Amino acid sequence: MWSSTLLLVLVFWILGRLDNEAQIYDIPNVIIDNKSCLTSSGNNEDEFLTFTSDRALAERLLTKLCTNDVINRQFGRVKVRWSHSDEDVIQYVGKGIADLALVKENLMHAFATQRTHGYDNVAQYQDYATYLFSLKEQPELTKQYLWGKRIGLLDYPSSRSGHIVPKKMLNELGIKDGDVEIVYANSHSALRELLSSGRVDLISSYWHERDSERFSQNYITEIDNNISGSKWYLKMETANTDLRCAVQKTLQTLAKETQSDYYKHLILMKPCMPHDSPVNEEVM
Repeated sequence: MWSSTLLLVLVFWILGRLDNEAQIYDIPNVIIDNKSCLTSSGNNEDEFLTFTSDRALAERLLTKLCTNDVINRQFGRVKVRWSHSDEDVIQYVGKGIADLALVKENLMHAFATQRTHGYDNVAQYQDYATYLFSLKEQPELTKQYLWGKRIGLLDYPSSRSGHIVPKKMLNELGIKDGDVEIVYANSHSALRELLSSGRVDLISSYWHERDSERFSQNYITEIDNNISGSKWYLKMETANTDLRCAVQKTLQTLAKETQSDYYKHLILMKPCMPHDSPVNEEVM
């Protein structure tokens, strides 16, 4: 009986593939958290690993790095990995595994990675504000208003806008854990789903240009307007100037091509001068 059932499953799977051969679907329950490519240096066993929380950004960066002349000369493989998990940040950045990482400055300071692993801040995004979002009214930053509310926060203690700032606000207002209902989500997009579906009364997040399609700016209240933007850190165990320049130019190209208001505002730290770049390196 089991053989017949497995055969039927296989037949239906093949038929489904034939009907949808031009489409690619993610397999349910299989988490894809990295992608990689081989460079032209086939015999080189060195891998250039990038870590970030944004999958779309990581995939675009992979495409750029895989065609970069300097990367192709110095490495045999390029790999990008994305994750929101603080445990993964500790694993890849805290232990110095990642060559290039987009993380919050407070985490880098906590792990002392700049001193222990030689990470250098090569670029960063602009500071931003944190807001309380509501669907039907403007939130108030008072104990009376927030009492009994269902509030959506990020389940990542390192997130400034989704965890640290709102938790600090609640503490300063004298609101204890039992005074509000905290509902945790694993991403900012998941927070927005909680709010739009009515499962929470409020969420804490940043304002994105696409938020105006679902939410009203009349119904957000600023909590903090000086949140440090994420920063790109490159592991510089040696004075690898060619690599630093190549990474900065690649990040600058991504910033110019992106549609995101946040990612387009990139600031290069100690930017490479023309004479720092390799003679044959294409200026991006």
